[in-house]
Amino acid sequence: MDDVTGFVGRSRESDAALTAIRRGANVLIHGRAGIGKSAFLRHLRGQLADSEPPVVFVPAGTTKSSLLELARQIHERCGLAVPEALLPPRTLARARREGSLPWNDLVRPLRRLPVTDTVALLENSLRRRRFLVLLETLEVPPSQAELFAVILDCAQVVACMDDSNRRVRIDRLLWRFQAQVELKPLPLEESRTLAERWIADNPLRFADEATRDRFLRHIAQASGGVPAAIRGMLEEAGKEREITPAKARSLYHSAALQYVDMTPLVVVLLVIAIAGRYISRGLGDTEMLVLSGVATAIFMGLRFFFFQMRSRR
Repeated sequence: MDDVTGFVGRSRESDAALTAIRRGANVLIHGRAGIGKSAFLRHLRGQLADSEPPVVFVPAGTTKSSLLELARQIHERCGLAVPEALLPPRTLARARREGSLPWNDLVRPLRRLPVTDTVALLENSLRRRRFLVLLETLEVPPSQAELFAVILDCAQVVACMDDSNRRVRIDRLLWRFQAQVELKPLPLEESRTLAERWIADNPLRFADEATRDRFLRHIAQASGGVPAAIRGMLEEAGKEREITPAKARSLYHSAALQYVDMTPLVVVLLVIAIAGRYISRGLGDTEMLVLSGVATAIFMGLRFFFFQMRSRR
């Protein structure tokens, strides 16, 4: 969204991240899904474009694509430490003759190289010169988590992670980040500013000026300050020929919804039901015993269905 609206807000978070980066710390940027972590990382990339150490950006993708993108940027900055045995004779002769090796001549041999060998090649190159590596996401499979562990050994890292992350291998990397920056929902004023900038670039037709003001106020409130929700609602509104008051009130986006984990409550109620059975037996209260038995049966049935749904994921 920042490619249309520009970067809005986050000045305090940006200052904190840049301060930590400039003192050499690894920085973890975290927040809920859709909160704008990738946009924040791109903003940091722009702020650090001309600084030292040189910056490389690794977008989300497969392990192989991440390796190749990292290799490309390192090669363009300082040249990869490539073994001569990896290059075809003609490519090697041209590299010696011209004194350089274009990326297009190197990418094909790298694509055929096993992942472990590619990681070793990148490790050697990263140890030759210190880089600042920006990782768009830590939500990766185990094989890619091992790559990130190598990068953390050889370079300064700034990475993004969803608060809902549950990958054990990633949890083991978190202690390597000396600083953390949490992105919280945007305030109402900044949420409205995002929406106004979007409309300036993508004009919408409103029934009247009052509807436009009501629409912007609704977007700021219903989005919960989540940029992904703001963008989703604006794109949905863009499909309408005219925004009416009814349409303005009906817009919503799933990224703005927050879900509450009811598991602790269910467990507490189950314990109360079971305890009620024993208490009713001790007191000789038949009605309480029957109610406790029915409640226990219901919770045990729900438990069975919960496990069935979990196994189908």
